[in-house]
Amino acid sequence: MTTVSIWRKNDSTKAFEACGHAGYARIGKDIVCSAISILMINTINSIDEFTEDRIEVTSDEKTGLIRCVFSDTASADSELLIKSLVLGLKQIQNEYGNKFIDINYEEV
Repeated sequence: MTTVSIWRKNDSTKAFEACGHAGYARIGKDIVCSAISILMINTINSIDEFTEDRIEVTSDEKTGLIRCVFSDTASADSELLIKSLVLGLKQIQNEYGNKFIDINYEEV
């Protein structure tokens, strides 16, 4: 299962990550894992390209970790990109079920 966590403080995103392999199919053939990865990477690339926000990105292919941490408060543009990310992730969850993806919000 892939666990997606979004950490927020005072209505602002501080970080988000996906960790784990979805387990829909074997690694390299898992369309659910691929879809989650694409959404995560595209969101991070979009934040980097289209906003002034400073972020630190960590990844580990073996564990399926992709993490993005904001240096400061996320801008309104980044918040919109994250809402789009969550929309896509929820659509995957609705299509393939809770068995493969879990989305959590945590207050920090």
